[in-house]
Amino acid sequence: MHCYVIPPGVRFNDCLFSEPTPVGIWRPTGCGGILAILAPNSQWGPRPVQPLYFSEFGNDAMRGVNLSANIRREDLLVSVLPMPYSTAAQRRALCDDLIAAHNPLWQASRSMAPVAELARKVDELAARQQEQSQQILSLLAHLAKLFGPQPVSPRKPIGFLAELAPTAVPITESGS
Repeated sequence: MHCYVIPPGVRFNDCLFSEPTPVGIWRPTGCGGILAILAPNSQWGPRPVQPLYFSEFGNDAMRGVNLSANIRREDLLVSVLPMPYSTAAQRRALCDDLIAAHNPLWQASRSMAPVAELARKVDELAARQQEQSQQILSLLAHLAKLFGPQPVSPRKPIGFLAELAPTAVPITESGS
């Protein structure tokens, strides 16, 4: 008979978070990590808890937890993925992956932020492209002037030219 040990906790993606703890008694661990705020939901499986919010904590963590006013704190649970020796950038990247994969309710509006950011960048690129097109057209107009027909000024002929002697006036003998 095989004996399988199933570790306690909640799995999101390939990460095993700790067993959910009520928000009121949870205290951060000494190392950095990612926390998930959960709410009981019988429609979620295999564990009947739904993620509401993912955030990083620890040194250099920039995000804070903003609890919604319409949810009772007594119903909320916290589950933690400790990540000792991790950098803030590593935790932030994993946290962003979890948000993208599970679309937590309290962070659903953040999923539109990359789209708005992308639209802003596309508009910025279009404006720069328009400006560069105008500069290229101006440059081509100046080049056309340089290579177009130039006014010709009269020049002194090149080479040796003998000066013509004044024409002799024939002397006529008339009565002298």
